[in-house]
Amino acid sequence: MRERLTIHTLPATAGSRAAQVPWPQAFGQALERGQAACQAVKANPEWQPDLVVGHGGLIPTFFLRDVLACPIVDYCEYYFAPRGQDLTYRVDLPAVEPARFFPCCINAPTLTSLTGADAGYAPTNWQRQSFPERLQSKIEVHNDGLDTKLYRPRAVPRTIGGQAVPSETKIVTYVARGLESMRGFDLFMQLAARILRERGDVLFVVAGDEEVYYGWDKLFTGKQSFKEWVLARGTYDLTHFRFLGHIADAALAELLCLSDLHVYLTVPFVLSWSLLDALACGAMVLASDVGPVREVIAHEKTGLLAPLFDLDQLTKLALQVLADPWQFRPLGAAARTLMEQNYSLDVTIPKLKDYFERILAQTKSAAR
Repeated sequence: MRERLTIHTLPATAGSRAAQVPWPQAFGQALERGQAACQAVKANPEWQPDLVVGHGGLIPTFFLRDVLACPIVDYCEYYFAPRGQDLTYRVDLPAVEPARFFPCCINAPTLTSLTGADAGYAPTNWQRQSFPERLQSKIEVHNDGLDTKLYRPRAVPRTIGGQAVPSETKIVTYVARGLESMRGFDLFMQLAARILRERGDVLFVVAGDEEVYYGWDKLFTGKQSFKEWVLARGTYDLTHFRFLGHIADAALAELLCLSDLHVYLTVPFVLSWSLLDALACGAMVLASDVGPVREVIAHEKTGLLAPLFDLDQLTKLALQVLADPWQFRPLGAAARTLMEQNYSLDVTIPKLKDYFERILAQTKSAAR
């Protein structure tokens, strides 16, 4: 395996800098990024890779066929569903028109890139199965892996946001890239309010940007962030909350080590890194019972599951954990073992390396 990696940053296209891409233009802007990548390769003839690995949904790789003779492997992150999951799962929130049409546009570069690639891989079985059945035979499952040396159980100071947390205070964590509906931020706040009605010794710690990275929340919140929209529609005792915004990996790892209960509420969609991070830290995780989550959490074995919209069941399970966190430590320990055995970089990187070498060998053999 190479010890050194040279990174060349390609110039961004105008489309890639757009904060929100109108759904009809999603395919066109992806094509522009693919064309820009192709032009950059043409301008640097010294770049002669043995293998190209690309996220075809973001930067279509099929243009590179004109300038490179090496095999192309497509990173198959996700194929959006026409209905019933991802963008259309939250039927309890105001409907927005783009959700019905966006999958066709965002899937187009993904589909075209995978069709033209020599092979593809997805991080999880659930993500592989999101693709059309006729293409799944072309996709293998290889997780990217996570740093289980950084994300590991350990004793850390009981300090959050520069403030000490009393030993008798229970800590409930919620982490998402953005505080948005697809990651159930509003449902988490409702769950927190229910917990506080039963016990007042809980501190809820939220890490994540006030941005919407997935979905169409801003179409019904207007100028408000989804967080502001949620807080304006409920009654919350914010003295029991700490909103940290985006935090660095090292700070996140320490936070997860302090957690008595980590809540992960998501629609059926790509798994968040934060879930794997929490499991790797041995945190007791309460999560929504949806397909992608079930791939890593077995109920009452490596965590607890409940239906996303069943706040009664979620509250019941959360209160059981907070009543006696030590009773549930074995679930966190089992989750840590699972992460070490299946998702650590020491496990996943050699498998990815072998996969790339196998594709390269197969391509060379077919060319003879």
